[in-house]
Amino acid sequence: MIRYDGEEVAPGMKLSHDANIYELIFEDFTTYGNGDKLPGIWVTSAVYDSDNHYLGHTYTMPYTGADDPDGEDALFYGGGLYDEGMRLTAPEHAETRRDCFRAAELLYRHAAGKGNAMAYLCLGYVYYYDRCKGDYWLNLDELETDEDYRQPYPREELAFTCFEIAAADGLAEAFYKLGDAYKNGAGCEVDVQQAYRCYAIAATATDPQAPYLTGSIALRLAECLEEGIGCEHDFARALEEYERAESFLDLAVRSGDWYYKRARDGARDGIARCEQELGMERGGVERKREHPAVMTQARLPRHAQITKHY
Repeated sequence: MIRYDGEEVAPGMKLSHDANIYELIFEDFTTYGNGDKLPGIWVTSAVYDSDNHYLGHTYTMPYTGADDPDGEDALFYGGGLYDEGMRLTAPEHAETRRDCFRAAELLYRHAAGKGNAMAYLCLGYVYYYDRCKGDYWLNLDELETDEDYRQPYPREELAFTCFEIAAADGLAEAFYKLGDAYKNGAGCEVDVQQAYRCYAIAATATDPQAPYLTGSIALRLAECLEEGIGCEHDFARALEEYERAESFLDLAVRSGDWYYKRARDGARDGIARCEQELGMERGGVERKREHPAVMTQARLPRHAQITKHY
């Protein structure tokens, strides 16, 4: 079933004007084993003109949780909306950006309710970076008093819990974000030793990793080794990790993930610092970097093809 209204923007596709990014379906609630009771949601997709100018959204399908036993559909649609929110950086798109993340959160929670570990990881990102600016889905059945409504949303604690659940399923990226949480005390007590252990586990995990992820994990390890955060100072190993980070992050940037440029440049600065500490000199010789073979977008799982967390 496809719902189209309003101005025709492409053959067979009309722009919807009666809703923004999403519309809740309160006639279809689903209760999950993790305690979530969630409404259905009309899934939308962005519409652009021939010059790639954003025009708005059109309804594509309703999602109620039915016929999606493993949550992969919800994860896929949520990933598309999350990715779109990340692209909407202009101030005039702030409300649209937030609504993209709110819709993504609800879809991720549907997938998480079905036991999807990747959905828990994605939810962790939504909460860790406060993508919805405090405006998150509440299980109204659990709010019994006015005081319950006034409680601050425990997003950091929820982020930590989501990363823990995803890490228990062996996702390398979840260990990487758990390391960040332990290092910064987000949703937990600061524990730099545990942070370093999480980064080390993430670096040796065997699940498929995109260049941005491999580079980001190497960068965290390098910073710990250089500064002695949760481990002994080791400038030689730090240099190796910085070089690994620079190679992968540069590959990510050259592949179009421009948002990792700052991290790549940070890795280059780390290389220079460690070389200085080790008494090494380049002597004007250009450093040669071999970019390792990595899994391409086409070979990644479909949710990973559209979902990058920055």
